[in-house]
Amino acid sequence: MKKLILLLLFIPLVSLGQDVNINEYYDDGKKITEKTWQDGKQLNTLVEIVDGEVTSYRYYISQDDVEVGANFYYVKDYGKYFKVDISILNNSDNRYNFNPSDIYVNVNGDVKKKEKYYAISFDEYSKKVKRRQNSNAFWLAFAQGMGNTGTTYSQSNTTYTDGYNYGYATTNTTTYSPALQQMQARQNAQDISRFQNEQQERKNFINEGYLKNHTLFPNTQLEGYFLIPYHKKVTDIDMIIKLGNMEFDYSNDKWGQ
Repeated sequence: MKKLILLLLFIPLVSLGQDVNINEYYDDGKKITEKTWQDGKQLNTLVEIVDGEVTSYRYYISQDDVEVGANFYYVKDYGKYFKVDISILNNSDNRYNFNPSDIYVNVNGDVKKKEKYYAISFDEYSKKVKRRQNSNAFWLAFAQGMGNTGTTYSQSNTTYTDGYNYGYATTNTTTYSPALQQMQARQNAQDISRFQNEQQERKNFINEGYLKNHTLFPNTQLEGYFLIPYHKKVTDIDMIIKLGNMEFDYSNDKWGQ
């Protein structure tokens, strides 16, 4: 399915011996190649997108008027992860309950304790984000406290003689500056406000985008993502999404090796 090389792109190889329909076109300067083939009751579509020197892939599986798409890549977001974007389009007359706990993940490669690499739940990830944000807020406040003195320092050297030798004496003086204190206070307030806004924006993005339990009513769509712990020795990832009595399999033996 997805081989992890260079730019952390998962590059698939469609199995030989299958009847593959190939459609090529351009979109906004990008070359798009769609490869479509039938696999039992399901229709698989592999989309290759070439944008300059960067190539990315999208995977789509359709069954009974339901299409599930997936996209895999690497991110840094309060840690290192493999990020999986998921889109589910329900064009059927049926209603389906989507549960992220029904996502099966298996990593391949020279990795120990493979059970540590799984689809992280929203609750688990949001708790980690909260801890990281609280830690970041503490260190920002600590740094501001260390620099928020409102004082200035000066140093002077004085030449002296005792009748026999010449020497230098150094004098250090410390003065308090109310103006400097106010400037630091204003800057600190601006930094905190900007920091809090950025943290809240990240929270909102995660709350809105991370996959949770969701009911797909007829003719509706669900888009979101989930994360898998990252390891540099992971070579590829197998993933299965369950929806109703259907399984959408993105494993290597389904997309070629």
